[in-house]
Amino acid sequence: MSDDDIQGDAQMKLTRIVVSCLLFISACLVLPVTCFCVTNPCPPFYLKTDQGNIINPVTGENADQPFSTRQTCGACHDVDQISKGYHFMMDWDKAVDNRFKNTDTPWMVSTGLTGKLITYGFYQLAKKKNTYPDEIDLTAFDFVARTPPASKGFQKPGCAACHAGGGLMEFDRDGFRYDRHLAENPELARTLDGDYYQSRWDKTGVIEPDCFICHAGRYHMQTRILQIKDLNFKWAGVAASGIGRVYGRVSRGEIPRVVYNKRLFNEDGTFYMPDMVFKPEAKNCLLCHATIELGKRGTSWDDPLNPDVHQLAGLTCVDCHPGDIRHNFAKGNAMAGSVADDLDNTMRSCKDCHMDGYKGATRMKHKQIRKDHLDKLSCEACHIPELGRSAAGAMFLNTGVFGKYGQINTRRFGEHRPWKPAYVIRAKDKDKIPRITPVNPMINTLFTNRDKSGIYTPLFLSEVEEAYEHSRDQMTQKDVSYDFHRHEDIILMLNTLTRSLDKNKRFTAIAPHLHTGGLMYSLTPALTLAIEKDTTWVSRIPWFSISHNVSAVEKSLGAGGCTDCHAKDSHLFNGRVVTDFFGDNGKPLTISMSQFLGLSPFIQKWNHGFGLYLKAALPFFAFLVVILLLTGVFKGLISRHIPGSTEDWPGYAALLVIFCLGHFLMIDDLGGLASLYETFMTASAMMGPGLMAIATGLLFYLMPKQIKNRLLLRGGQAVTGMTAVTGLLLWYRPEGGIMFALLGVHGILAFFTIVLLLICFVLVKKK
Repeated sequence: MSDDDIQGDAQMKLTRIVVSCLLFISACLVLPVTCFCVTNPCPPFYLKTDQGNIINPVTGENADQPFSTRQTCGACHDVDQISKGYHFMMDWDKAVDNRFKNTDTPWMVSTGLTGKLITYGFYQLAKKKNTYPDEIDLTAFDFVARTPPASKGFQKPGCAACHAGGGLMEFDRDGFRYDRHLAENPELARTLDGDYYQSRWDKTGVIEPDCFICHAGRYHMQTRILQIKDLNFKWAGVAASGIGRVYGRVSRGEIPRVVYNKRLFNEDGTFYMPDMVFKPEAKNCLLCHATIELGKRGTSWDDPLNPDVHQLAGLTCVDCHPGDIRHNFAKGNAMAGSVADDLDNTMRSCKDCHMDGYKGATRMKHKQIRKDHLDKLSCEACHIPELGRSAAGAMFLNTGVFGKYGQINTRRFGEHRPWKPAYVIRAKDKDKIPRITPVNPMINTLFTNRDKSGIYTPLFLSEVEEAYEHSRDQMTQKDVSYDFHRHEDIILMLNTLTRSLDKNKRFTAIAPHLHTGGLMYSLTPALTLAIEKDTTWVSRIPWFSISHNVSAVEKSLGAGGCTDCHAKDSHLFNGRVVTDFFGDNGKPLTISMSQFLGLSPFIQKWNHGFGLYLKAALPFFAFLVVILLLTGVFKGLISRHIPGSTEDWPGYAALLVIFCLGHFLMIDDLGGLASLYETFMTASAMMGPGLMAIATGLLFYLMPKQIKNRLLLRGGQAVTGMTAVTGLLLWYRPEGGIMFALLGVHGILAFFTIVLLLICFVLVKKK
């Protein structure tokens, strides 16, 4: 090797070393930046007060003041637009005193949770303009301030805890920011304005949209609730996010001060949160949705005692509920939802994933399921057959406090007590087809007052509590405070309410009513008890849909065959649904699921009979067919005429076609035959009816040639004809009860048709 070659090789090695070093240095510089950008979407920034002043804990500038998300995050993000999303507004921008003027619920002011009444959060939001203090239950200030008492070390959340800020918690119904408007007009707190009556907004501040609930990895909800309980409204986000600690309580007349965690600040005073997240994780959503969803639906997430196959597969909330720039998250179509109805059915549905294969989802073929079932049953009906934690089965408001009662097998919701949902028929999917859908039919017990116009106005909890306190010692049933199953206790409460409401100025007449278990109780002029069916708005309080905690396929209804739903002891049609937790004898009243679904007893009997035909009679029938065929072969051998010779083939072929058409989809495991059948029958919409018509026609042609006994011939023709007609009708899936009736009739006819034809073609030979 020459000197030039050696020198060139050395230069090449040196170049490689230099390039490698540069690449290594670049990687060291770029990788942290890349990781920072991935794990923390926001570069360091200054925190700001609600006046827009910089907070710098390093220099001490405004270091004792709470930061404002509107000023801080709003420097880069359009907080005005974001805070118009329904998680912030809850239709507060649509709250109008006379919005429901000409309805049977004129006391409501909005369709969202900021003005609509639901028994799970039973307080009535006051109208903006009021004439008497008696008309005011929950002001906008009370909505934020009211917090339930703590229990066993756990501080229960009030309304404000689970609302993300903004909307009602920041601006009044005229669009003014509460704290500034009250500071400029202090007399408002002495008026009957539903936003300011007896309020302290000028001291508490407001709760702005709290970005950190969703975008911080360690947000502490209990701290937020406690801060709100102390009336430290504008300080709540500072403490709950962990950015600083708050000392002092407005509830004690103090002015809170903040001590920021300096480890989260750079030397120049800019703020950096290491656990900030761009895409909200399930744990962020569960800060609000965990307890409330468990109580309403019995559903929970990331719970080994109540698993969901999607959670186990690594999916999170935003995979199915993506959001837009206004932070409006895609919705399903829950029964109890009325806010942002324009977003209903915008989320990814079961079909979106399991027909299109989104994110590698299994494409469901349902080859062993009758096709008409997919138009009768929602996905959830089969795939959420049971829940692992008890939901609240009833809400009792008849003592003035919340009395949540668990499912039939438990007193408390959230316990690890498996239970099965009830079912209703509703059009909840995008295609608007009514299907059987699982729900939690929560029973509501409450008092209303009927005025001269016939309007039933719900009584405030404070009004009911006052009456109950006066009646408590005279109650005959004291074991469970809200058990009013004895008529003398109901009469006592109605009489007490009549007296206590006598001077209440919000009513034009005093006539208290108790609503419970689908019935309504009131006093007659003779002070006896009148009982009638409840047809008021109380009977229309929506139940809670069940959409989560999806089971594995092998645990779904249908995995064990038709008897999962059609057996005598199956839950889907024959389970029991509680209609009243405390009947006349103090024990739960129940009805069958078929009655709950609105199915007539006639349909229920047919359905059960057809289930028996499918599972019990079909194996016996198949065994009988084999015996008959063997008998025919044996008889043919003796008479030297073997069934199956050329003259019998058309008859056997026709029988085989009819048998396959009628029973292929009724057998649990067809293996490769299922794919062959599906491919063949979906080649044309007329393939099945056409083959059935050809086979039936062939049988009618062959019968006179094969059967000489007139009685057998006419019987075979009649039964075969009726079977063909009912089979063709079922092919086109008639609606409602007709379908169930036809299934039973067709099953019985098919049984006798095949038996009769086998007898005619095999045992009774042409002479």
